[in-house]
Amino acid sequence: MGSEESMDEQFLKKMEEIVQKNLHDEFFGVEVLSREVGYSRSQIHRKLRALTNQSISQFIRKIRLEKALSMLQQKSGTASEISYLVGFNSPTYFNKCFHDHYGYPPGKANLVKSADVSKKQSTS
Repeated sequence: MGSEESMDEQFLKKMEEIVQKNLHDEFFGVEVLSREVGYSRSQIHRKLRALTNQSISQFIRKIRLEKALSMLQQKSGTASEISYLVGFNSPTYFNKCFHDHYGYPPGKANLVKSADVSKKQSTS
């Protein structure tokens, strides 16, 4: 029983699972997430802000970008194709968000070592 997750960890895990399940849906957002989690928008916002210092939208975007990075490194498609697969409705916006998050464009994802990515994420 020493490996029990705290309630906060369970909450974050459940949130992430819901986002992962709806990753492809570009219309998935705060309202759907709050409905599926069973909390109000403001409850989720306060809890996420306290746990991760992120808004709900930032939390969703981060999960989408992490999946996109993984897909890009596995060469699962072009950046444009992957942008739609992870729920972005505009490859241009995806490119901007990806660059803002990782510090390089999606086209360079397979050239960057995963250690560099981890270092970049931990400083964000």
